[in-house]
Amino acid sequence: MTRRLWLVRHGETTGQSSIRYHGRNDVPLSDVGRAQIRALQPLLAHVEFCRIVHSPQVRAAEAAAILADCCGLAGASRVVDERLREIWFGDCEGLTRAEIDARFPDFWAAYEAGETDAFPGGEPRADYAARVGAVANELAADAWTGDLLVVGHRGTVGQFLRAFVGEPPDDGKSYQVELASLTVLRAEDAAPGRFQLELLGALP
Repeated sequence: MTRRLWLVRHGETTGQSSIRYHGRNDVPLSDVGRAQIRALQPLLAHVEFCRIVHSPQVRAAEAAAILADCCGLAGASRVVDERLREIWFGDCEGLTRAEIDARFPDFWAAYEAGETDAFPGGEPRADYAARVGAVANELAADAWTGDLLVVGHRGTVGQFLRAFVGEPPDDGKSYQVELASLTVLRAEDAAPGRFQLELLGALP
């Protein structure tokens, strides 16, 4: 039995997710972001998804709705999972790298060196990894067959990859998952954790 897990990161937002740290900030997709998500249609149109699971945040929910329309899925096929919210960046929400460095230079130096687990006032990375990883493990153990689509954030895709593939090759830094990109995991049996990476961060 072949199962595929299709992972999509939402597109650009009105809050410029491409340059700003938006975690709990509930910023919507911009017109550019909507166009980016629609551009994924050729990569997904041939797939019959059993359901779409997505983060409750508006940028992911809107992306999921666009893809559901593109793929001809009914609204009832979409499932919201609160645990797929992006990590909370605390006092750094909405800031750019340069702004964070200017306001919290000691933190930023430690962050760049991989010596801190949370942004100032934010959610510990270990807690975030645990909640998103729990969703990944539950889906892997589920009895679904065929293709399942998950729409979320950069962290969502990264944690799913860590759960099924392992740490990224660059010494655990992070998987490079661009806005509105597609990642696909494939399993040939029903055993949890036996997914292989088929496609990483593909853009239209």
